[in-house]
Amino acid sequence: MTLTSGFCPKCGAPSENGELCGNCRVKDTVWITIQPRVQCILCPTCGSTKTAGIWSDCPVERDELAYNLINSAISIHKDVTDIQKDIHIVDISVNRSIATVFVSGTLYGVPVETTQKVKLVWAREQCDRCCRISGSYYEGVIQVRATGRKPTPFELRRAAEIAYQIEDQLQTAGDRLSFVSDIDEQKDGIDIIFSSQTIGSAISHDICGALGGTFTTHPKLVGEKAGVKLYRVTYSIRLPRFSRGDIIRHDRGYFRILRQTKDMLFVSDLATGQSRNFREEDSDVFIANIHTAEPASIIYRDAGALGILDPATQEVREIPDYAWIEADAGDTLLIVRDHDTLIPAGKTDESPQDPEESVAGMQV
Repeated sequence: MTLTSGFCPKCGAPSENGELCGNCRVKDTVWITIQPRVQCILCPTCGSTKTAGIWSDCPVERDELAYNLINSAISIHKDVTDIQKDIHIVDISVNRSIATVFVSGTLYGVPVETTQKVKLVWAREQCDRCCRISGSYYEGVIQVRATGRKPTPFELRRAAEIAYQIEDQLQTAGDRLSFVSDIDEQKDGIDIIFSSQTIGSAISHDICGALGGTFTTHPKLVGEKAGVKLYRVTYSIRLPRFSRGDIIRHDRGYFRILRQTKDMLFVSDLATGQSRNFREEDSDVFIANIHTAEPASIIYRDAGALGILDPATQEVREIPDYAWIEADAGDTLLIVRDHDTLIPAGKTDESPQDPEESVAGMQV
C-alpha cells in the first residue's frame, strides 16, 4: 500500500483505491445541460407542429406540449441517478412562456441540483396541408354516377362516408397531404374533389367495392414542376343499373338486392326469403324499390294463400302465403307491382334495423 492509496489525489479526501473523490468528479463533470430557449412552430389552423422542417399532427393539448418541449430541452449525464424534475410554466404573452426548471439527483454519491429559466417561444406558421386547403389545391375529381339512373340517396351518402373514412385512415397513417378538398352535389350524382392520387385511387376502389360498379381514369396534363409533369385525374365511377333495395325480376323469380359487387348480385329471394347470389343479366327487369313499396292489410290467411286489401283498388286479392312472411290477419304487408301481379316485398317492423344491412323499418 502506498501513502496515497485511499485518498483523493486532488483534494486529499478519503477515496476508494486512491481515485478522485465524488466531489472532485462532480466538479469536473457537466452533469446537466438545459437549453435557455425553445421554439415551437404551430399551425394556427389545425394545430399541427413543425419539427426539423417536417410537419406532423399534434394529438396533445398545449400545456402537455409545452411540458414535453421543456423536458426535451433538458440533457442529463448518464451517471446521474435518483432524478427528480419540477417544471413550472407561466404564459407571459400569447407567443411567449417562461418555464422554471428544477432538477435534482445523485452523481457519484454526491447530491446535485439546479434551477434554471427556459424561454418557450410559440411561433405561428400555416402548415403544408392547410396551405393547400386554403389555396383550393386539388389533383383530381371522382365523379360518382349511375348507369341509366340517378344514384340513390343511400349510395351518395355512402360514397361520401367512404371518402372521409379513407381520408381519416391516411391521415392517421401519416399521409398529411391526402385529404378530401370538397364534395359537390350535381344533378346526376356527386363530385369528390381530392388532393392526391393516393387518396383518389383508394376512394374509387372502395366505393366500387361497397356499391358495385366500375371506374375509369382520365388524366389531364396541367403543367410541369422541376421537370416532372403534373396531371389532374378524373375518376369516373359508374354504379350499376340496380341499387340496394331494388326489387327485380330475374328469370321467373323476384328478388330484392341486398348488395352487389362488380358483376354479382347478392339478393333475398322473395319466394323463399333465403339469400342467394347470381350474375346480373341484361334480361333482368327493375320492378320497384323497397322504399316505394305499398302497405297492404292482410284480411285472411287460409290454405296457403293470403287475402290482402289492394291499396290501389280496395279490392281483396290473393297472393301466395310464403313461409318467410309469418303474418296473419290484421298485419300489414309491403307489396310492389309487376303490371297486374302483386309481389310481397317485406313485412313492416316497428324496430329500426341497421341501414348498412337492411332498409330501416322493414324486414325481408
